[in-house]
Amino acid sequence: MAEQLGSGARALGIVAPLAELVWALADLERRLTLGLSVALSEENTTMDQWRILEALDRLDSPTMGELAETSGMANASLSRTVDSLEDSASAFRLPTATDRRRITVHLSDRGRQRLARIREIVSAWGQTIEHRLGADAVTALVEAAGTAARSLEDTPRKP
Repeated sequence: MAEQLGSGARALGIVAPLAELVWALADLERRLTLGLSVALSEENTTMDQWRILEALDRLDSPTMGELAETSGMANASLSRTVDSLEDSASAFRLPTATDRRRITVHLSDRGRQRLARIREIVSAWGQTIEHRLGADAVTALVEAAGTAARSLEDTPRKP
């Protein structure tokens, strides 16, 4: 596996299996993110905007806190992303009926149309990746990543 690592890991002399995995996953994430970012630019959309549009479509009028938890984004980044979605009329914020201090975020009709176009782009990009890697490899990667993520969900974090 060491020969499959990026030159950065080899240059640092990293050979422990877990370290190799972290480096390999980071390299894979960087390459996938770059490719998807280029594809999303076709719709003038960032990765974060796509993630939030998807979250808004799946959640029922989430609060900003719920969106932050779901997306894993920091509050400041999330606010900037939602601001940009509001600027493009893809989303809008409203206070809740029970507590006007709590703000919910909603997907607009225009946002739904935009998300449909984005999903077509993401699907085409995914097919390209599947063609390059092979369907079995993609399935194995998705399953392994999902299993690992679920297994590590309750891993304690440093404060």
